[in-house]
Amino acid sequence: MRALKKVISVGLAAAMVTSLAAGCSSKQEDSGSDKEPVTIRFYSTLGEAEPGYKPVMELVEQFEKDNPDIKVELEVQSSSQYHEKLVSEIASDTLANVFMHWGGAEMYEAVQSGKVLDMTEKMDAEPEFKAQFADVTLNALNLRYDDIEGMWGVPFSSVSGGFYYNKALFEKAGIKEVPATWDELLDCVEKLKAVDVIPWALGAKDGWRVEHLYSAIFYRMNGVEGAKALGDRSMKYSSPEAVAAWEELQKLVDMEAFGPEPASVDFSNEMTMLQTGKAALNFGISAHAEAYTGPDSEVGDDIDFFEIPVFEGKEEFAKNNFGGGDIALGIATNASDEQIEASWKLCKALCGVEGQTVLANSNAVLVANKDVEADPEKVNRLNSKFADVINNADAATTDVTNYDKVSTMLTKIRDVASALVNGQLTPEQAGKELDAEVEMYSE
Repeated sequence: MRALKKVISVGLAAAMVTSLAAGCSSKQEDSGSDKEPVTIRFYSTLGEAEPGYKPVMELVEQFEKDNPDIKVELEVQSSSQYHEKLVSEIASDTLANVFMHWGGAEMYEAVQSGKVLDMTEKMDAEPEFKAQFADVTLNALNLRYDDIEGMWGVPFSSVSGGFYYNKALFEKAGIKEVPATWDELLDCVEKLKAVDVIPWALGAKDGWRVEHLYSAIFYRMNGVEGAKALGDRSMKYSSPEAVAAWEELQKLVDMEAFGPEPASVDFSNEMTMLQTGKAALNFGISAHAEAYTGPDSEVGDDIDFFEIPVFEGKEEFAKNNFGGGDIALGIATNASDEQIEASWKLCKALCGVEGQTVLANSNAVLVANKDVEADPEKVNRLNSKFADVINNADAATTDVTNYDKVSTMLTKIRDVASALVNGQLTPEQAGKELDAEVEMYSE
């Protein structure tokens, strides 16, 4: 853990980072007393490779200035390590006061056992703040469970998935149009291989990258309803329908779509491959748009976007997308009343209009707050395309395990995904490994 002390300048406008403590109000309480500051831990998954890293640190620093009676200890972990630590802290009831989460199976046990604060009362008590979020956002899977009443976080971000691609490399390979079907995507891979570029960057060393791709394929083949069926056990992870998505992933590995050794590539390397023109495309989320098109990219002007292609014969799932509610900010109940109130203030600062405007203008995340009016001169040109995809979806969710009640399933599927790409598991074995995890925790 590290206390937040280092100032990182990212050129945020002062008007956007002042008076954030109330989220939707600039009024500050008089804190001129001899009382010791209330200390709260804030656990963030937006690591240094993520565009949200610097603006979140800046916002937390500003929050401390606006609230000298509150000290925030910020801990940042990359995605894979973040989930492992989150699961561990849930088990030991040592959750940070404020923590980023995605709901789903990972949080189910914590919510069920009372380790996470129900935000319903606090949100209802501040209708102006609550009104900043659309109903669909307030009812997303990262905040709600069908069988547990309550709201288990404050919406921080939304997410939309699709393909980044290098137009110049597509043209070099003779590809005149972006693929509309999955077979056309496979044809693009072969044409790109023929011009000696890595067709598709994938950081398979990080299991979440492979799992995201598996989930996206699964929704195009089985719909979001298929994920619900996995969660209620009417579909097994080893069923032909679920294994079919692993088989498509295996097909890409076998044809070296990801290059000869994708299991040795991590997410940072994956990003570099697209940024330097060594790879022609990758499956990614809206949060990475600035990294691929901004000043850190050597080929930023050539990067564009296309939607996940459709599987022929599965057209009914053409608008079942990887996306929806993304990060929520949860508050742990293992704290004093003062810490819980301080945590609520921090949530409002990060999720209110002012904080979310900073995040939007920094291209940090696809923000959850609907009242944000971002600066068109600052917002990434691809964000509107990602937003159109998710706004026009018939159904959307992120990880395929979102409906599963076994808390370890997200970590497990990511381990399985890496193992498949590494040649340690076949598609059939991947499905059986996941079913075994279900059985282990269902006994």
